[in-house]
Amino acid sequence: MSPSNPGRFTEPELAADAQESLRAGRRVTWPAQRVSRTLADGLRMSTVGVHPFEHMQVLVDDIITVTEEEICSSVAILARRAGVIAEPSGAVTTAAYLYHERDLPAGAAHVAVVSGGNIDAGLLESLLNEPPLAYTGCCSY
Repeated sequence: MSPSNPGRFTEPELAADAQESLRAGRRVTWPAQRVSRTLADGLRMSTVGVHPFEHMQVLVDDIITVTEEEICSSVAILARRAGVIAEPSGAVTTAAYLYHERDLPAGAAHVAVVSGGNIDAGLLESLLNEPPLAYTGCCSY
């Protein structure tokens, strides 16, 4: 990622202050009660910091948002198919890859950073008992 090769980032649609900020060209603040609706608690920021926003304006060409259903399904797919236990915040990039392939640059290498295993055992169990959403991503999962 560089100014000549900007990246795409991902965040939950229920906490999409960074996407709105990038598209508006200025930092936008969302109320805490609004961003707290997402299950991806590690991404519940009300506003992007000053310095991160400056970097985003140079290094990010767009931010893809994912639904709560896509996040939950991605947590389960990662656990079932890859043996990776990811918390909801750590599965948002996988959700973008699986469900928003059309929003990714064609012909480019894609990287989905998966992080964190801080997930309640009961939540993980309930997600594993739900059928995954059909996805369009080009992986072999």
